[in-house]
Amino acid sequence: AFNPQDIANTLWAFATLERQPEDALLAGLVARSLEVQGDFNPQNIANTLWAFVTLGRQPADALVVALTARALAVQDGFNTQNIANTLWAVCFLSIELPQMACRLVCALEPRIAALAAALPLDIESQRQMHQFVVACDVDEGLRAGVPASVLALKETWGPTCHAAFAGGHVIVSRSQHEVGQTLRGMHMWVEDEVVCPRSGYSIDMWLHHSPVVQQSGNASWQGDKDGWAVEFDGPTHFLACRAPTGATLIKRHHLHLLGYTLVSVPYWEWARTCAQAGAREQYLRRKLQL
Repeated sequence: AFNPQDIANTLWAFATLERQPEDALLAGLVARSLEVQGDFNPQNIANTLWAFVTLGRQPADALVVALTARALAVQDGFNTQNIANTLWAVCFLSIELPQMACRLVCALEPRIAALAAALPLDIESQRQMHQFVVACDVDEGLRAGVPASVLALKETWGPTCHAAFAGGHVIVSRSQHEVGQTLRGMHMWVEDEVVCPRSGYSIDMWLHHSPVVQQSGNASWQGDKDGWAVEFDGPTHFLACRAPTGATLIKRHHLHLLGYTLVSVPYWEWARTCAQAGAREQYLRRKLQL
């Protein structure tokens, strides 16, 4: 019979391989988790939640309730990585289960506060923490239910985590370049790799019918959202079954809450379109609803 470590490891393996488990297997793992919930340790809890989110799957309500109760009981054992994984999971849980997401944060509040002055986080944990800070900033339902001491992390870790999140190297693929060139051929004004000043998210292409002109006369984005935020979503944005990853869904949700008109161009749709003569512009017009 599976113990919590077996359950967490199995889910972690599926998530790392970017493969969705069969529904029957997932249901069995959830049922077994409820049977042995009292044996989950902090790493089991964090890894289980991380795996569900990476797979873009909302855990069953009963499982979230059970893991929240267990997190409260073993919170002293949570290390900074466990906290970062769990708070990143909260970004996803809050999309459909905002009240449960808030309860999970509240259960860990004392431990989060105790770790706020801990050793520096690794880069990945910093990026996860930044997304949690963004979630609290843009999601009113989450912000209203999160304790003030946790919201204060924006001041404690915010600048460092924001820098880590925005500091990644961006590589523009040939297909993304083709999308941009096609949009320019449609007489759209396109700016590549725009960074949202509030969230730090990089937007592949921001486009408008005409450029936003500063007083200096130079064209610039300047935070105006009266246009389209176009994301060329390559293979890393999807699981093997082509369902969006949890990270992709979190980013889409945050950009939506920030007021962007988001347009996703999945890589396989673009590849299929490119095989048809003259179809690129028609495809993009449909996407933009022009």
